[in-house]
Amino acid sequence: MKKEQQKYIIIGIGFVVFLFIYFKFLVGPVNSGISEKRKKIRELTQTIEQVKIEAAQMEVFKTKLAMLDSEVKDLQDRLPKNKDIPDLIRKISRNAERFGIKIQNLALRSIVTTASPEYDEIPITVQYQASFHTLGHFISDIGQEKRLMSVKDVAMAQSGTLPTQNLSGTFTLTAYMIKGGK
Repeated sequence: MKKEQQKYIIIGIGFVVFLFIYFKFLVGPVNSGISEKRKKIRELTQTIEQVKIEAAQMEVFKTKLAMLDSEVKDLQDRLPKNKDIPDLIRKISRNAERFGIKIQNLALRSIVTTASPEYDEIPITVQYQASFHTLGHFISDIGQEKRLMSVKDVAMAQSGTLPTQNLSGTFTLTAYMIKGGK
């Protein structure tokens, strides 16, 4: 081999060694650092997307929570935690006055706690005078009140000879409250 060829071979080997060292020790760590950073960027991007999805779900959950809070409030109005006898008497009196029913006596009976495991009953015996239709309207209106109430044990007797004349009698108005309320 000629000296010139040996130079080229040595230069070639030197160049290959240089390339090896360059890629192994200089470019290699930089590329691995870039790969790690890209991987970290991918992970962070996925985390950000997941957080965006959860944030959107949180808004849905907040809306659902607000709706459920509203329903709970409505149910608490319909089935309160306390007796609130004065309010019951006001409602009965107001409705009776509106329909022209004369309430002769309201008698609060003892609270029935054995009717259901979810609620207690507050029975009130009402003695009244009314026409048949106004009594029907009154009972219907009581059933439409926000607070759960029912009318049962309706007893009536005609106090006159004409059908339009007044009826008198009694019924039991039952109001409901959450079990164990005060």
